[in-house]
Amino acid sequence: MARIPLPLGFSFYQSESLPFSAQRCTNWIPTVAESAALNTRALFQPLGLKEFVDSMLSANRDAQMMKEVAYFISGDTLFSVLSTGVINNHGAIEGSGRVSLANNGQYLVIVVPGGSAYAYNNVADTLNKIADTDFRTSDTVVFKDGYFVFSASDGTVFFNSALNDPFTYDALDFGSAEINPDRIVALHVNHNELFVAGSETIELFQNVGGAGFPFQRIPGANIQKGVHAKFSLIEFDNTFCFVGGGLNERSAIWKVTGSSSAQKISTDAIDKEIQKFTSEEIGNSFALTYSFNGQFLALFTFESTRIPSRTFVYNATASALMQQRVWFEFQDGVTDDRFRVQSIVSAYGKLLVGDSKTGIIGELDSDTLDYYGNEIFRQSASQPFDQGGLPIFAGEFEATFQSGVGLTVGQGSEPIVRMDKSDDGGRTFNSETRRTIGKIGEYGQRSIWRRQGRFPVSRVVRLTITDKVRANLIRLAATPEAGSQ
Repeated sequence: MARIPLPLGFSFYQSESLPFSAQRCTNWIPTVAESAALNTRALFQPLGLKEFVDSMLSANRDAQMMKEVAYFISGDTLFSVLSTGVINNHGAIEGSGRVSLANNGQYLVIVVPGGSAYAYNNVADTLNKIADTDFRTSDTVVFKDGYFVFSASDGTVFFNSALNDPFTYDALDFGSAEINPDRIVALHVNHNELFVAGSETIELFQNVGGAGFPFQRIPGANIQKGVHAKFSLIEFDNTFCFVGGGLNERSAIWKVTGSSSAQKISTDAIDKEIQKFTSEEIGNSFALTYSFNGQFLALFTFESTRIPSRTFVYNATASALMQQRVWFEFQDGVTDDRFRVQSIVSAYGKLLVGDSKTGIIGELDSDTLDYYGNEIFRQSASQPFDQGGLPIFAGEFEATFQSGVGLTVGQGSEPIVRMDKSDDGGRTFNSETRRTIGKIGEYGQRSIWRRQGRFPVSRVVRLTITDKVRANLIRLAATPEAGSQ
């Protein structure tokens, strides 16, 4: 029988009908070759997580860079982390939920949605509540043209501070959505334009200066999609993305493509998973972004106590090269769960991260092969293999890994890949069989399963690795034979 290449389980595309597609890719980075290579696509090892410093506080609430210093809010504390790992405590922030941050290089403004707002002055090293009687309780804050601009928690207006002064406000310095009276959910600044994001539409404003309220709507600049999650707006791929939808549309993930347009980047399979969450759970979702080795990633995390929390990841690089939307998942542990990273800042030549479970400030690191000492669960479920409905007799199945990556001692010294398969359209998988991907230096090791038997219509193959090794999956191949014997 001739050996044929098989497509990798390259992305998340788990259909409402599993026999149509049960594809899933977890904790592997879908990567597309940009020149001649052994295969046109591969699944590469993700960055690991290691401790940079432990703040000894509770879960992180967000982080931001200001004047080349990393600031984090964890538990009820604002603190900075220096390049040496030294932590400086700057004061208390009420609450425990996610916060909104903006800075102008001197002042870092922290908004507790529906609660208090604070401003930290890095020159005087002082943290104070914003107490002006004309300040309105807010949900989000951005900085534009010298002004801190806030969205009021009641959703009716947005308003600004005095110029470069987060403690002073005028009761008349406010604006509202003009095209559609939908509730203002959040604000965002992109290409120096102020996007006022409502629940059904987004309107663009510019600074026109002069006395009084400085922002004026840009004629004709509005997007007929709204934002459903105030923390989902994220700068990405020279624009920004958000979780939202238009009138009578359920939540999806969108990318702004102009002053009056947005393009849906989530697939129907991702939409299906998002829409399992309640409106409140979607409203609390958040987005992060980072890049490494040329892969530009946007992470969208949805939390729930009813169903497993999830983190869906959009790979803009692979999507552009494939001309197809490429999604996968990051997760913590070996069962469905969200990725534990709560915030990301690029600081001191590192990607520092806040943690959703502890006060650890971590680092996303290419040389770390675990998540804070815990194994990384990497799994790929393939698209259905079939031969036009004919029965197939499977001879050999081979998964080509970067072999010879075993550790010197202990678990992972002979790293194992586990394979199970489904002949009922991805509904159930049979017991696992195991092969090694090679002890250290065994570069010629091949992972081959023989005598794979007959399957009547289609087969889904699932590969799993948990050993703490650099497991790069490069190619799949098989020697099938169609027929009725």
